[in-house]
Amino acid sequence: MSSAQSSRLLLPILCLLMAIGFFSTAIYLPSFPAIGDALHARPEQVQKTLALFFLGSAIGSLILGPLADRLGRLVVAKGGIILFILTSFWCAESHDIFSLQIARFLQGFAAGAGPLVVRAMGRDLYEGADLTRFSATTMMVASFSPAIAPTLGGFLQSAFGWKYNFYFLMGFGIIIALMVWRWLPETKPLSEEKISLSSILKNYVTLFKDPSYTLFCLVIGLQMGAIFCYVTFSPYLFITHFNFSPEEYGALGIIGAIGNISGFNFARYLAHRIQFHQGILIGSFLSLCLSVIFLSICLLFSPTALIVILFTIGFYAASALAVVNASTASMNLFPKIAGVASAMVGSIQIGSGFIGSILASFLPTTPLILAIVLTSMMFLSFIVSFIIARKRWLGR
Repeated sequence: MSSAQSSRLLLPILCLLMAIGFFSTAIYLPSFPAIGDALHARPEQVQKTLALFFLGSAIGSLILGPLADRLGRLVVAKGGIILFILTSFWCAESHDIFSLQIARFLQGFAAGAGPLVVRAMGRDLYEGADLTRFSATTMMVASFSPAIAPTLGGFLQSAFGWKYNFYFLMGFGIIIALMVWRWLPETKPLSEEKISLSSILKNYVTLFKDPSYTLFCLVIGLQMGAIFCYVTFSPYLFITHFNFSPEEYGALGIIGAIGNISGFNFARYLAHRIQFHQGILIGSFLSLCLSVIFLSICLLFSPTALIVILFTIGFYAASALAVVNASTASMNLFPKIAGVASAMVGSIQIGSGFIGSILASFLPTTPLILAIVLTSMMFLSFIVSFIIARKRWLGR
């Protein structure tokens, strides 16, 4: 393969690797009630399959990040996609909720390799504003997944049943595997440094000795926790509370995608015009304002599905602007241990999703409860964002 061909195919392959986690999260959401009926599981048990996927991704990122620095990006990408294919088949063949929960945890572990490799390769190739544009581009393309996956999942659920969501993921994984083996280049040479627990811990300690990195991760965690809390709420909110059919709920995936794509595209536009801390502050401030408005509506009126949908578009856009700037800022700090830095960013993102999903599974599924949770998290995100901006303004 020529270097020119490799260059042309690099971005599409990385976008698919970035999308694999989004797709795995969204495609089976319309099947939540059907999975519960088929496996004789309570709603909270089904919701926990999503939370365990996030937990697996978070743990996987922490383990695979140092390996990506020592063994190269390509080894991690190949191993992750093979495990993803196998666990997707396991999910489809699960005959009880406990088996599905274990399979989803391992599937999450495997899926975490994709975004990890993408962020690390991006840092190998870019820095500064160019890294922001790269990150925004891959995340923007991956954001089409929430538009496509629930709609496809709703169709598969109605036509064939919930198992075919996971058979589809298995086929999707096989296609990506073929592309990775044939066209994905290595961007980091094999390191001669030995892998040891002490060296891994030392690199993670290095990250959190930097106060700026810690603050960036806090913003990422709060924003992603809020997003995944909404994701876990949404199937029962729309299907049970608002009486949407699985197909109608699946079609709503385009709503979140519109918001995400708008936010990431705005981040691309602003990449060479504003600095990281300004993008983080603007995104967090807009997220807070929208959450307060949504909470006010829930307190004063009985919100309709349309109100929730309009809020979702704006909230996803504002959150995307904050997350892409915080993620890029954190990755920009550590070029020599980009794999570990990427692992921690991914772990924070998905670990926060796990916490948000667990929180949602214990709360009543109403618009008011959702509004309270999101407003609280966005208030904290804005405070942290303001601290980041203030440190920059004071030159510290």
